[in-house]
Amino acid sequence: MRAKIDTQKIVKGIDAGLYLLNRNLRILWANKIIFNWFSFKEKDLCRKHCYKIFKQSRRICKACCIPEVFKTSQTKKTVIAYPTKEGEKHYFQLVASPIKENNKVSYVLGFLQDISKTVKKDKDRLKLINKLKYMYQQLLVANKRLEKDIGKLKTLNKNTKVLKAFLENRYRKKIKEANRLKEELKDIIKVTGVVSIGSDLKKICTLVARLACKILHTQGCTLRLVDKEQGILVVKGGCGLSRGFLNKTPLKIGEGLNGYVVKTGRPIIVDDVKNDRRIKYPTIVKKENVCSALCVPIKFKGKVLGVISAYSKTPRHFSEEEMRLLTAFASQVAIAIKEAQDYEDIHMNYFNTIHALVLAVEARDPYTRGHTERVTQYAIEVARALKMPAEELEILRYAGEVHDVGKISIPDFILNKPGKLTPTEKAQVELHPIRGAEMLEPLEFLKPAIPIVRHHHERYDGAGYPDGLKRERIPILSRILACADAFDAMTSDRPYRTRRLTLEEALREIENNSGSQFDPNIAHLFIRITRRSRRKGPLVKSI
Repeated sequence: MRAKIDTQKIVKGIDAGLYLLNRNLRILWANKIIFNWFSFKEKDLCRKHCYKIFKQSRRICKACCIPEVFKTSQTKKTVIAYPTKEGEKHYFQLVASPIKENNKVSYVLGFLQDISKTVKKDKDRLKLINKLKYMYQQLLVANKRLEKDIGKLKTLNKNTKVLKAFLENRYRKKIKEANRLKEELKDIIKVTGVVSIGSDLKKICTLVARLACKILHTQGCTLRLVDKEQGILVVKGGCGLSRGFLNKTPLKIGEGLNGYVVKTGRPIIVDDVKNDRRIKYPTIVKKENVCSALCVPIKFKGKVLGVISAYSKTPRHFSEEEMRLLTAFASQVAIAIKEAQDYEDIHMNYFNTIHALVLAVEARDPYTRGHTERVTQYAIEVARALKMPAEELEILRYAGEVHDVGKISIPDFILNKPGKLTPTEKAQVELHPIRGAEMLEPLEFLKPAIPIVRHHHERYDGAGYPDGLKRERIPILSRILACADAFDAMTSDRPYRTRRLTLEEALREIENNSGSQFDPNIAHLFIRITRRSRRKGPLVKSI
């Protein structure tokens, strides 16, 4: 026996506005939600034109699709703005459906949904994207200015010529030392070259330490820079000294020989280091067998950036000439270090902006919070097991932290949809690697990471997206990231499934899809690392 359907209860239970129009666009009937939204009584609505009621207008609304429904007999949809009873403008999605009599459309049923919050979110998101684009433009302008400044620094070669003339006059009578001085000047010129071609602060400092040892013919050298936030001197480069000496001798400004030089801004010569009262770590100094030292400040426009210290492991008295030589060398070094520090600051500002955007994406979806950090750590573990160089690990870290930035272009209702996506929705999701790559394009330092982001959803068998690459045509870092991304998705809660997979279930899925979805070598390595780490503790700390 069929259950009796109460259509009135169904209509009352619909959480949307409903109204019926005739061919003259006059309202014949409306439900209570319409009256609640617009504060009208039934006598005010019925038999009156809809545009006069909703917008107090004498003409049909431009965005209205109802006349088109009467013409085509097809359901139409549009977004239209109406003022509510509070006087605020609200946005509604109007779905107009034809009602036919004798194969002719006699009436149209209007179905209104208030989508004001969604529209507001979209506008806010657009404002954020425009703001970030503006920031990118400003940072690009700053980058161009830096490039101009680097061009100006090439004129420093003229200063080295002046320095060369000065040294040749000083050592005119010392024929035996003439060739050595020429080599020293070549090394100073090398530092100027570093300013033009390099921006890696650590590499610059290591090179400077080696050149300082070569110039003064010492057995060891350190370069320490001031850390403003911590108020200490940090070793950034060293040569000829043990790791214990470099890593276990932190100094505050004013402490030790290096701290004294930074505090006073003046160079010092110490003939007997082991017995100098200013030494902070006498035990380590004795173990290193350091006898004499020459320390000079690194200054840029009168501000001390750090200190270069040359150490002799045999008793030695450094001359005033050698002190002036190392001071001149330090003045060249200061320019390179300042440029590298400025570049690093801009570098981090760029990256922090993008990373903040990624966090904004994750904040929209409670199911993916912490996903970026976990995927990055999984991928780094695999890359380390493959013994990839530090430069590749750095690229992978950047790519991992921004690989889902393109998801900001996907609406919330698609990201958080509990059911199966429609073909249109799926196509929109599959565009996010392309959108992410496009957003990273203006960032010069992230260019090596762009292909990794674009191809992290490619499959080993070529059935992935966006470009359908297969096997070795997919960048190896993308293949690593794809495995880590899939594993975290399987072991995390998602709105489209009832439960997350256990670690073993997820590893079996990776094993079953090895050679189809995943690179078999990377898949097997990932499984081995994860199981080994499981015995020692979690592969990734909880976030």
